[in-house]
Amino acid sequence: MSNLIVVAILAVLWTGTIAQGPPLLANSNVKATAFLDRDTPIQGFFGQTFLKDNIPYIDIPDKNIQDVYYYRFSVLQRHLRYTTAGTGYMITEFMQPVDYAGPFGTIDAAAGHHIEEAQWLRGTFYNKDYIQLWTRGPGDSARYTHWIMNAAATAANVTGDVGFLQAQLPGMVRMWHQWDYAFDPDVGLYYVNPLWDAQEYSLPGFVTTDGVGNELERTGPQTYRPSINAYMMANARAIGAIAAKLGYLRLSSEFSTYARDLQKAINTLWDAADQQFFVDAIRAGNPGFDPIQGREQVGFYPFRFGIGLDSIHSEPATRQLFDPDGFFTRYGPSTLERRNQYYDPNKSGCCFWQGQSWPFSTAHTLKSLASIIRSGATSVTAEQYHDLLSIYATTQHKDGVPYVAESHFPEKDGWSANSSNHSEHYMHSTYNDIVITGLLGLIPRADDILEISPIIPPDWTYFALENVPYHGFLITVLYDEGGGRYNTGPGLTIFADGQPIYNGKGTSATVQLPSNNAQQPDANYQAPPPLEVNVAANPYGLGHWPRASATYTYRMDDPYKAIDGYLFYDSVPDNRWTSYGSPNDDDTLTIQLPRPWNLSDVVLAIYADNTNRSIAGTIACPAAIEITDGNGETLASISDYASKCLPNDKSIIAFDRESELDTINVNFTPQDGYAVGVCEVEMWAPANTGPWYNAVDALAVANTTVTFDQSAGTSFGAVLAAYAATSEIEFSGIYSATGETATLRLDYKYNETSEVSLGVSVNQVVAGNVTLQETVGSGYTGVEVRGVHLLKGSNFVTIYGGGDGVFFAGLGVL
Repeated sequence: MSNLIVVAILAVLWTGTIAQGPPLLANSNVKATAFLDRDTPIQGFFGQTFLKDNIPYIDIPDKNIQDVYYYRFSVLQRHLRYTTAGTGYMITEFMQPVDYAGPFGTIDAAAGHHIEEAQWLRGTFYNKDYIQLWTRGPGDSARYTHWIMNAAATAANVTGDVGFLQAQLPGMVRMWHQWDYAFDPDVGLYYVNPLWDAQEYSLPGFVTTDGVGNELERTGPQTYRPSINAYMMANARAIGAIAAKLGYLRLSSEFSTYARDLQKAINTLWDAADQQFFVDAIRAGNPGFDPIQGREQVGFYPFRFGIGLDSIHSEPATRQLFDPDGFFTRYGPSTLERRNQYYDPNKSGCCFWQGQSWPFSTAHTLKSLASIIRSGATSVTAEQYHDLLSIYATTQHKDGVPYVAESHFPEKDGWSANSSNHSEHYMHSTYNDIVITGLLGLIPRADDILEISPIIPPDWTYFALENVPYHGFLITVLYDEGGGRYNTGPGLTIFADGQPIYNGKGTSATVQLPSNNAQQPDANYQAPPPLEVNVAANPYGLGHWPRASATYTYRMDDPYKAIDGYLFYDSVPDNRWTSYGSPNDDDTLTIQLPRPWNLSDVVLAIYADNTNRSIAGTIACPAAIEITDGNGETLASISDYASKCLPNDKSIIAFDRESELDTINVNFTPQDGYAVGVCEVEMWAPANTGPWYNAVDALAVANTTVTFDQSAGTSFGAVLAAYAATSEIEFSGIYSATGETATLRLDYKYNETSEVSLGVSVNQVVAGNVTLQETVGSGYTGVEVRGVHLLKGSNFVTIYGGGDGVFFAGLGVL
């Protein structure tokens, strides 16, 4: 049919051979529909290639909601950080790292929001890498409360890849039990300080201190909260459901019981006598389990997870949502009801939850409201839902254009927490997931039924959701009351991979999807080989490898920012190397790897501010580019690069030949009157699938450094020196197709006579200890860890310890 396209992939500037490039998107060659304009909605955003290739497009009568929709996908793109080969992508909360974050800048508080937002990208590897960072990798999932396991299960309902979820089940169980310490068996509920529920300065702290302003006011007391208990119930339910699909009946029964008992206990947080709302109960000094006096927005959270979906709970709760003395404000909902004595609409700075409008909470509330409406347990209308979503969209603006920061004043137009080089484009909430699942009504399901149940005003005569990835298909949903807007006839029309599969009256439908090769749970499921890896990324900065240097760098910039894994093109925050102010005719950016890799291309993300009409730009695409290896041999040369360059976007520069490289030099000749800038350099290579893994490919986390030793038995001689007892080395991407019990062999050299003890963990579970003896001569020897259980897919092996004279060559799987 005429409205079809083949979805494009990252632009390639051909200079010779076939480019390796980054991982391809799922179903990259399938035909997709092309009813909607793919250029105009994103014309104001950076990284347009990514957006065109990854996101579903929408067409709705509400321009405000639609404009923020496209903006929020640009926000998500900014927060996709590549960490290291074998670990892959993560999703950040802040565009610049903060000192209280975990490994790679991870913060678990909003990770559920991250997963739910990213599940609608065609690049499914972004979410899979991120989920695995929590289930197996170094992500700390016991710091803040979260619903990561529930979000991962929902994401599998979107992709249809249950096999991946099956492989993560052991990690999900481990993550669940990390919170055992916070469970009170006497009341059957979890407790937490509001600070570790990511909600400082909230009502329990003010009630406890009576507003005197000490530290307890900020942290709050240990409290039984609707939020943590709803999260833990949803996480348990997800684990139980996954286990049931796999036939793990004992595990399914165990976690289904956890979920059922917890859901029952959460009802004790419902203040039926007075407030008719889910409220906190302070733990200490409260033998009667008296509810706190005051409603907080966290009282809406349980509904989104299926708790309280009856008229007894839903009707009074939603009344408060639209009550001007309750939570309803011009830029709300507020996080504390307006009638409360501690409500302060004018408090600014970080981080107050006593009335400020937090997108984090609004996202939960809109998800809850959609669940309530679909349950039929309330008189709330689709118009009211749309009004609340419109307020959410309006709130996400600054100076008349879409923008999201940390928190917003509830009653006046302005962000209450929005510090420079910190809060910009804050990734702490969902928006597009709400538009797709709530407003437009694509409800993720585990079976092969496509359910469309929009919550739209009755006067809407059209809406479109085009090329949304779902169960391995690209789905397009078009509603056209008169039939003339999309020329597909009146009513609801649905396409799968460009082929019509449904047409009918009304706006809702349940449709059987065509059969495909979506991965189903099976004991014989094999994990697919790992995708390509970016060997240029350095997540830990100066002093670590890979390394970046330049012949000249503007004083406000840094070559390291071209390999830090962060990729965004904004003027503020700064994330680039530039040659601004250089006295040279041209300048060279050099990337050095600790060992050679077979490479056929390089990906350049070029920064240019001369495309911004609001400022006088000084950085532009280079006039010419030449790429050489460490010996000065030319790999690629483009003399008219400015005419081919994609400013503020990525392009693959293919080499004349595949080469074994440990150094590339990118020489830029600037256009007259301009400097050159680069936001990121990526070097993609096939992933190593073992059985040998070089130590220098691992992450030297603490008190470990790359050194060179020609006796290591490798052609390149690079090894890791673990020079202290607190040294830490993380091998990631240790691949197993089927999962297996294996022996790990750690090859080392040790120059001292005293023994050194090392600890070994696999996927955050202790696997054993080994002892290093003095090695004979200058050669390397091996020490084994037996009976190690590797899971299907990519595994994380961490070595703890070392000492003066300890060198590691690599890890073998026997």
